[in-house]
Amino acid sequence: MMNDTTLRPDRRLDDLPELERLWWAEFGDPVEIIARVIIIPAAGFGVLAYQGHFYGLVWAAAYLMMMGMSYLGMRPGRPDTPAARALGFSLYYITASVFLTLPLYFVVLDDFTLKLAGALGLAAYMAFNLFRDEPPQTVEKYDIAMGVVVIFTVWVSHVPLIPSFVAQVVLTLLCGVVGFYYTLAIRKTRASLRDLRLAAARGVEAQKMEALGRLSGGVAHDFNNILTVIRGNLDLYRELDSGPERDAVVGEAQQAVTRAAGLVSQLLTFARRAPLEEQELELGAVVSEITVMAKRLLPESVQLHDKLPGGLIYARLDPAQLNSALLNLILNARDAMEGRGQIELSVTLRPGAAVEGDAPAKDGTLRHVCVAVADTGPGMAPETLEKAFEPFFTTKPVGKGSGLGLPMVKGFAELSGGRISVQTGPVGTVIALHLPILQHG
Repeated sequence: MMNDTTLRPDRRLDDLPELERLWWAEFGDPVEIIARVIIIPAAGFGVLAYQGHFYGLVWAAAYLMMMGMSYLGMRPGRPDTPAARALGFSLYYITASVFLTLPLYFVVLDDFTLKLAGALGLAAYMAFNLFRDEPPQTVEKYDIAMGVVVIFTVWVSHVPLIPSFVAQVVLTLLCGVVGFYYTLAIRKTRASLRDLRLAAARGVEAQKMEALGRLSGGVAHDFNNILTVIRGNLDLYRELDSGPERDAVVGEAQQAVTRAAGLVSQLLTFARRAPLEEQELELGAVVSEITVMAKRLLPESVQLHDKLPGGLIYARLDPAQLNSALLNLILNARDAMEGRGQIELSVTLRPGAAVEGDAPAKDGTLRHVCVAVADTGPGMAPETLEKAFEPFFTTKPVGKGSGLGLPMVKGFAELSGGRISVQTGPVGTVIALHLPILQHG
């Protein structure tokens, strides 16, 4: 039963078709579904053990069959046609009605044990309706009607048998009050869920707009600086005669164009749209080369060393993007330590998949490789860590950082089928790329 549809879509429920919303309300909690699959047959066997009758097992089989048909008939991805909606809602109504038959039957029996079991089953059904995820409003009338049917059944099977007229009147009023408050609770609970969901959606939209504003503002600021350099050098080019000064002006303009191209490349990587030129790489050799190269960029007060695995680890990655990502992390670590401390670049095998759903490697194992950069700096403050991967967020002084380094690294990791993780504390920070592997040995 577990598949890609068991993960809630990253969309507002209002944007989903009604049938898909009903599916999420009915089957969106895997733990609750597993509980149903266990409890329903157990109840059927309980009836068999207690009374020696098979009708409990017939009821359990009928309910599970209808639940399976509902699961398939309402499943996300089906065409949203009137016929599909009619089928899906009909399956839901029939499934719920089948469930209610046994508890209602128990309630009208004289056996106290079965009567109590039926009452508990009805209470569980009504509690589920109150507290489950918000289904379409179309279902609300049915859920209220079923609650009224439950209360009416209890009234018919018990109240007329009470000899006292006064007691009959009191219990009739109590049944009415329970029905009224159940109806009110259904409407109020679902209205509250709807308001909460809409408020959360508005908050997410506000965050998206804030991030978009920061992104567009950062892009505009950086490109404006680059264009200013290009324009200024072109103006100087007109004023200067041929010679070394004119060549220098052209060189500065070309450097500005290169910076603009680099900014575009970083934005594409952040947006997961950068084209990758993947190759089969042995990561130990790649990290060794990067360590040698990075040492030339670091002051003597920063010690960089690598920690390599005992065997060979192969992955399919873009070498240029990998080099750029690791150099970004190393230079960020240098800046975090204010030019003094130790940096370790490590490659280790980790159990499990880099991201959920990864297939095993060629040798059949389910492992991934962790390429990490650890520093001995002061670590990130919680508010800094929360915004570290937002575009154009930087703690560096103006002109010292674009704020695209970590977003670019994260974009590369996810574009390569992996993920990024951060561990930080008062004694340093470890930023790790978790990447899928081809094989190891």
